[in-house]
Amino acid sequence: MTASNPKLPEPTDEQKAIIKTDEDTIVVANPGTGKTYTLALKVIKLLENHVEPDEILCITFTDKARKEMYDEILKMSKGKFDVSVILKIKIHTFHSFARRYLAEAGLISGNIIGNNFLRFSILESFVSNQALNYPKSYIISDVVPEVENAIRYIKNFGVTPDKIDLDAAAVEIEKLHNEKTSTFTMNEVKAFLAYFVEAYKHYEDSKTGGDVDFNDIVIMFNDKFRGVKIPYVLVDEMQDMNANQAEMVKKIVGKKLFLVGDAKQAIFGFQGGSIKNFQAFTQTCKAMYLSENWRSTQEILHYSKNYFLGSTNHPDNYKPELENFSSSKHGQIPIIFSTAGRLSKILSLIEENQGKNIGIITRTNRRIIEISKFLDINNKKYVATAAQATSLDARYGIITFIKGLLSDDTKDKVSATFSHFAPYSIKEASDFSIALKKKDKAKIAKINLGITDLTRESLESLFSEKIYPLCTAKGAEWFATAVAVKHQIDEYLTFPTPTLEELLDFLSIAEEVEVERNKKSEITLSTIHKAKGREFDVVIAEPSKKEHPYSYIDTIVSAIFRSLGIDIQDEITEETIRGSFVAFTRAKQKLYILTDFNVAGNYHIENLSEVKVDDITDPSTSSVLDYRLTEAYSLFLAKRFPAAKKLLESEDPWILERIISYFQNIDHFSWSSVKTKPDEFIMRSIFGVQYTRRIGIGSSEGANFGSQVHLAMERILLNKAKPEDFPEDVEKAIKNALSTLEDLKKKFPGLKVVDTEVEVEIPLKSMVKYKHDDLIFEGKIDTLLKHDSGYLLVDWKTDKK
Repeated sequence: MTASNPKLPEPTDEQKAIIKTDEDTIVVANPGTGKTYTLALKVIKLLENHVEPDEILCITFTDKARKEMYDEILKMSKGKFDVSVILKIKIHTFHSFARRYLAEAGLISGNIIGNNFLRFSILESFVSNQALNYPKSYIISDVVPEVENAIRYIKNFGVTPDKIDLDAAAVEIEKLHNEKTSTFTMNEVKAFLAYFVEAYKHYEDSKTGGDVDFNDIVIMFNDKFRGVKIPYVLVDEMQDMNANQAEMVKKIVGKKLFLVGDAKQAIFGFQGGSIKNFQAFTQTCKAMYLSENWRSTQEILHYSKNYFLGSTNHPDNYKPELENFSSSKHGQIPIIFSTAGRLSKILSLIEENQGKNIGIITRTNRRIIEISKFLDINNKKYVATAAQATSLDARYGIITFIKGLLSDDTKDKVSATFSHFAPYSIKEASDFSIALKKKDKAKIAKINLGITDLTRESLESLFSEKIYPLCTAKGAEWFATAVAVKHQIDEYLTFPTPTLEELLDFLSIAEEVEVERNKKSEITLSTIHKAKGREFDVVIAEPSKKEHPYSYIDTIVSAIFRSLGIDIQDEITEETIRGSFVAFTRAKQKLYILTDFNVAGNYHIENLSEVKVDDITDPSTSSVLDYRLTEAYSLFLAKRFPAAKKLLESEDPWILERIISYFQNIDHFSWSSVKTKPDEFIMRSIFGVQYTRRIGIGSSEGANFGSQVHLAMERILLNKAKPEDFPEDVEKAIKNALSTLEDLKKKFPGLKVVDTEVEVEIPLKSMVKYKHDDLIFEGKIDTLLKHDSGYLLVDWKTDKK
């Protein structure tokens, strides 16, 4: 410890030994043991040994980690080295270092293109090749993101389209694919292999003007690097290196290599992060351990260590590095809550731990959205590492309004009148919706959302004059979301011939944008992946015991790798266990684990944790928002000043009156009208708003397709048509249905069609505790059949497959 920098902690004996060694070293850094601090100590030691600063390269994965590394080195250098010396040290991310070399060598000149371009290119390829018999909305929401991840994943291993042998990969599919457990035939999976590779090739071919993506940069570096090796290379979080990055490190190191990481925290397998790289470097580098934890209590560490060793299939591999994993701090043992009311439990734990820094760590962004909506309703401030409910509402509202402005479809224009950006109150928008239902063309013709066209200048004006001001009034998150949507629109408008359909598709496939808010909040919502490098006084963890389901796209990726002699199975097998270990070890003082009843036992360890069971349930997270201020501001921006003033001054209970009127006049319910969320019921059933939460063209394609199939089956079963009378996709569904009926005939002898689309009306009191006779529940039986022993009711179901 130097007198000039008294705030720095004294290095542990382990750290002193690591700093002293002069060999190539791989440091297995358990959570909270000061890995970045240790790496900074190593840099300072090199400088003290008269190594020139420009002979040192520190390399990591993110700009945030790079900044933390620089700050740590700068802090430790005070009183020893001038800032000008520290600035000469090369501190980079993998991509920034490779990009700088390639740019200085004149090997790249184009833009760095992001994942949105890849996603849109995949969609273009699938649509042009008619690759999938799915609605476009499903392709956009489910297929494209998974294919995008798969393409980026195989590219992380240096696998480009020209290296894929379709015939060899098809042979591997025959070994991997099990038709008995899949909804897809062997031929369908093989066919999709060809479409997958074609989409990958289309993406690579469509890059113009020297444009490259992040993977291209590292691949090109490994292929083109002819520069001077750097004597001392230090790598942080090395367990997350993919094959390309590992090759890059080998190419640039001159004298000594210093690696810091932890295979138990390898949770980026989906990005190509490879434990095998970690294991390979242990064969050439001296392995040393960091075991003294500075973050958590001994109770949290003891639990986390035993959870990991008890869950992994390879405990002997990890026992040596966990043997001395310990802390001098003490506190309560972790508590596992077995509850059906996780949201309510989160709220109660927040209230019990007021004044503490709380991290709520979950597996998926989708869960963050659910939790954020609940916290919004309960007026709890928080920051989040992923999009939350408010930013998604902002995004949907902005795009719905733009769609209404640019579309010729009156349904789109009516939907847009409900957005915060339209110059109408919710009552006026509701009246337009009712007019649409009644086909009142005169009323609909009065909708005036403004004039905008699909040009950069026009959309610039729209955002500047209308969207940005309203989003500013709604708060920082709305404004940041508007900026993100505008950026994505600008990204799309670089295309040569923009169209509205393509714009909506592009916005639909675009990645979620992280928007932080209330930065001083004590509560943080984080996915496990974004929790790396963070710490909290209290962690509320929602781990997932379930592995990611294996899909036909995973089969294709595995087949491609196997055809190239690459085995990836061990890379991601235990990633869920490692993710839980990361989440648990973020806690400093208290660890709470929320689970369902049936899996609580998977997390409880005798004497090391406590299980608490309760019977609470979660309330609905829906709420009907007060639109008055937003409506008034919209009217004000539209220069409807008297209307805005009247709205602010009014106490017109029109919404309540309309709700009461609806229930006074209704005499029946259909199954499709029943909603569990009150705001959705009001908007759909009472106000008549026909909208969907999915953005983009074709959002109702699934429902339309289902209607076509139902009508076709009715005609065929009544001998009024034949399957070949209908479009190809409908014909395929019809043949599936008829095949099912043939199977049923074998099971139910004498099976014959009695009727189709049979209307049924049942008194509501016969189904629920309802005392009156005034309400009828109505529905339809798709097909009524009679057989030797009774009747059979059939309900046709069509899905995206």
